[in-house]
Amino acid sequence: MVDWWTTRSRREQIMLGVMAALLLGFLLWFGVAAPLRTAAKDASAHLTRALGDEAVVDAAVAEIARLGEAAPSPPSAGPLDQLVTDTAAEAGLKIIRIEATADGAVQAVVSGPSTQVLPWIAKLQSEHAIAARHLTLLKGDVGQLDVDATFVGPGR
Repeated sequence: MVDWWTTRSRREQIMLGVMAALLLGFLLWFGVAAPLRTAAKDASAHLTRALGDEAVVDAAVAEIARLGEAAPSPPSAGPLDQLVTDTAAEAGLKIIRIEATADGAVQAVVSGPSTQVLPWIAKLQSEHAIAARHLTLLKGDVGQLDVDATFVGPGR
């Protein structure tokens, strides 16, 4: 290799040296620097997304903790059929039939706007600890639902 180099003229040696320097610069730029720059940009974007996700999760955790700290309201006192009747009337539902069963549950058939039926059932559960053991929803007139449900009080 040394013999080959020494047989080159001074002009060829300079041109080969410049070519080697340019080739080395090209390899360093496109083989090392550009991939590192791209990796840094990708890592920065990933960090930004992760911080956004962390903020969403932290907000959800805080909301769950807040909901967990809220003391559940005690079940309302009173006869089960009366509570079902009163809350149905408050929700704007028409009571078609309501009767107590032998096992202490209440069978109710009500009718009303579809936007009021499910919130009413949820309110019975959340505020009065009354659960629907059996529930049948039937499509009534336009925007109306007929509900046939068996409700049980707390502890049943």
